[in-house]
Amino acid sequence: MIAPLIVGAAGFMQTFDSSAITVALPPMAVDFGVTALSLNLVITAYLIGATTFLPVCGWAAERFGARRIFLFAIAGFGLASLACAISTSLPLLIAARIIQGCMGALLIPVGRIIIFRAVPRSEVVKAASMLTLPVMFGPLLGPTVGGLLLSVGPWQSLFLLNVFMALLGYWSICKFIDDIPPDEPRPLDLKGYVLIALALVGISYGISMAAQENDSLLPALALVVGGLVSGALYWHHCRTQEHPILDLKVLHLPTVYVTNVGGIFHRMLVSAGPFLLALLFQLGFGLSPAAAGGLIFAVALGSCFGRFIVTPVARITGFRNFLAINCVALFLSMAICALFTPQTPYLVILAVLFVQGFIRSAQIIGMLSLSYAEASDRELAQVSTITSVSQQFSLSIGIAVSVIAVHAAQKMLGEPDVSVAALGPAFVIVGALCLLPLLWLMRLPSDAGQHLVAAK
Repeated sequence: MIAPLIVGAAGFMQTFDSSAITVALPPMAVDFGVTALSLNLVITAYLIGATTFLPVCGWAAERFGARRIFLFAIAGFGLASLACAISTSLPLLIAARIIQGCMGALLIPVGRIIIFRAVPRSEVVKAASMLTLPVMFGPLLGPTVGGLLLSVGPWQSLFLLNVFMALLGYWSICKFIDDIPPDEPRPLDLKGYVLIALALVGISYGISMAAQENDSLLPALALVVGGLVSGALYWHHCRTQEHPILDLKVLHLPTVYVTNVGGIFHRMLVSAGPFLLALLFQLGFGLSPAAAGGLIFAVALGSCFGRFIVTPVARITGFRNFLAINCVALFLSMAICALFTPQTPYLVILAVLFVQGFIRSAQIIGMLSLSYAEASDRELAQVSTITSVSQQFSLSIGIAVSVIAVHAAQKMLGEPDVSVAALGPAFVIVGALCLLPLLWLMRLPSDAGQHLVAAK
């Protein structure tokens, strides 16, 4: 179990960085002379970089070897974090975050290839749980450690901590993970890569531009339309190409299709939830970064326990019913946050957020496990890459949808600044999106993926 834990630790860097930076947005806004809400670009830049680079992960692992690409990615992540720490302007920071996202994109999908090739299908849920265990500690420690660091030092210290973790991770990989020889190399589908990258970036960045406070609606619409056209062109290209960079043919597998297309909506919570909570607690309640991080800690703490119920509950109810019930529970756990006020007892807030993290973790583990249920060994790399693309795309649009919802509530209520009243509707809107995967989930047979949790 050492290898899954090391691969998961690389994912820890990503989730730690993503969750810690949410509590750093207000002090960063002061340094750069902008509003905290507009700094969603610092988060979105990372996600866009990751989304852009993800389609090439499977090809790179096959061409150069998974371990070699893994080492390259973790070293690049550390160097990009250092560039973030020494950035003297917002454009430089955003550029460094894009590079950081490109390197971070390689970590989890390449790591999954390393792990899932080595385990039988009956052990996929266990391997997924072990792989995600360190990842769960990122959100657990990110807001808390980030808040404490910000109480004694500048926001740059968060990125310097990433550099230390990257060095430790590089040493662990060299010592504990054996070399994996490259597979029979496929030719690089450069045309396909350009098309799919333009599609993903155009749609995600276009939605992010629409969330900005300036008059950027027309350019944002042009980007989204351009992204959709590029996506349609790639779909046609993929059907005629012998070795496409991202083989969408695996979407003919029902479990892959449902978990990666329908699953986009609930995965948005991973970024949207902490983002909205950080704004609520700091700008709405007036709490310090450390205090806000302490409350958000409950979400990550619940996430550590939710992973344990997937196998026993799915064995009784089936994956389809289990995930469908969770969709409704996720909506309720987000919508109830709209009722939080500065007078709400902290124990109540902690309890609600713990349950929300518990449910979210179970949903993520269940979706991840189910996505590999029907994939053959030769399809693992493509399924892993498509799953990661779906996750990163969800994260980037999750932030943008949150900002758009807050702006809409501000205009509707006549609130010039971010307030508790303006944030309430955003929780309900983002939570309601968690119900949309039901449209896909209920098409699955009731016994889909049941062999993953069959009793031995």
